[in-house]
Amino acid sequence: MGYIAAQRVPEICQKLFCYCGCDYTDEHASLLDCFTSDHGVDCIYCQGEAVMAYKMSRKGSSVEEIQKAIDLNWGPKYPFFEQPSDQIKKYWKTRLWAKGNGPTAAEKHNDETPLYDPFTGAQEKNSKPMGKAEDCCGKKDVKDPANAKGSKEPANAKDAKDAKGSKAATTTKQ
Repeated sequence: MGYIAAQRVPEICQKLFCYCGCDYTDEHASLLDCFTSDHGVDCIYCQGEAVMAYKMSRKGSSVEEIQKAIDLNWGPKYPFFEQPSDQIKKYWKTRLWAKGNGPTAAEKHNDETPLYDPFTGAQEKNSKPMGKAEDCCGKKDVKDPANAKGSKEPANAKDAKDAKGSKAATTTKQ
């Protein structure tokens, strides 16, 4: 559903930040970047943000309202607030609802913040914390986010094997 949502409102997704951590792991600058490859396939952040943006735009919400809703819902789950990337710093300076040099107090990392489920409309505390090892870009071994920028090196031997296999598969498809 996330890919369809992003396809329907790309001009909005381009103005949203993805809070899964892909700014470090994949050098993404906006939510739209998550849907230009297979990155968003298994990520609750990417899919959830895109579906939420699509639903809000269908109800007539402005880009400013959508940014605020996504920032306040997904922002507290961002795994790298301690060392924000250049991409999120740029986003904070240019977003429409709270321009500045950092997150608002409501966006600070907090695993206790209830998460809005754009698929059901429910808002409740997650049974598992987000922004941790089991999440999309959080599952990549990024102990020092500063070293993750531009790094395409696999985090462990299994990832290295998987990367070789996917690189070979990509090469044979051409």
